[in-house]
Amino acid sequence: MENFLSFIQNPYFIQSFGLIGTVLALIGMQSKTYGRLAACKIGNEVIDGLHYLLLGQLDGAIVNFVSCVTNPIYWCRIKRSKTTRPFQIVFGLLFVSIVLWQWNGWISIFILIAKLLSSVALGINSVRIIRILNLISSGCWLLYSIYAGSIAGILTNVLLLISLITAIIRIDLRERRAIHALA
Repeated sequence: MENFLSFIQNPYFIQSFGLIGTVLALIGMQSKTYGRLAACKIGNEVIDGLHYLLLGQLDGAIVNFVSCVTNPIYWCRIKRSKTTRPFQIVFGLLFVSIVLWQWNGWISIFILIAKLLSSVALGINSVRIIRILNLISSGCWLLYSIYAGSIAGILTNVLLLISLITAIIRIDLRERRAIHALA
């Protein structure tokens, strides 16, 4: 047991473990369908929650673990063509409460903005809007990751920002141009 604890507390393991979340996040943001994007986002948040927990950043861990519950609810509601708005409000208030409870100084504001935007984003059945909201959210997580000392988080969010911008150009703008060309 002591060897296991020593292993999971190793800084190289912690940073490497976070890279699994990087892969899931990048796959998700390049997805054309809501289901694949949501599944990758949920997987990424499980890994990120564990990663921040291992780094000793309880605030980042808790909000990611809570998202592992909120996002499947959105996914199910959207699959059934049901509204997500009441859940967005409730979950938004939940994230505000968590961040205030775990207040860690000014950096907590970035966690709050990131989680509010990503919570709203996954409650919307538009991959384009999800990408735009996640562009801002990733910028906030980048600042938090720098603060937390998460090399994997920094890498994830830099790559996510590049991936999101690429997807917006490659998919969203191209589709928009095609629609305008047909009009």
